Amino acid sequence: MTQSAIVKRILGNGYAEVHVERISACGHSCASCGSGCADKRIIAVNAMNLAKAKPGDRVVIESATKGILGAAMLVYFVPILFFFFAYVLTSLAKLPEWASIVISVAAFMLGAACVYVVNRYVRRDKSMEFNIVSIVEDICLDM
Repeated sequence: MTQSAIVKRILGNGYAEVHVERISACGHSCASCGSGCADKRIIAVNAMNLAKAKPGDRVVIESATKGILGAAMLVYFVPILFFFFAYVLTSLAKLPEWASIVISVAAFMLGAACVYVVNRYVRRDKSMEFNIVSIVEDICLDM
């Protein structure tokens, strides 16, 4: 998976801090979906500076698609799976409907908490690698 970014600073050991504009889920037609994603959200990541980019350079960064898809699956599906698994178990246990809903919502929150913990571990462990593969233009832009 490739994405455009701007180099903010050189870190040493061949790495650079780059700022990536988060792509909206609605395909940049934010006015029509109303989900509030129109605000530009910038994510700072460390990337291996293979292209020898300098601060201010607009670059193309690359990451393993497998890692991105795995992260998306974790974020979106794990809490939902916790929710449905809890609902099925409480239904099989013949609990009242309100109890099934409360337990299922709690399971959803537990799934979200698990995702949060895994995300913290992945960020600290740096198991998702980014590489700067090319320089697009050499202009200094503020993000």
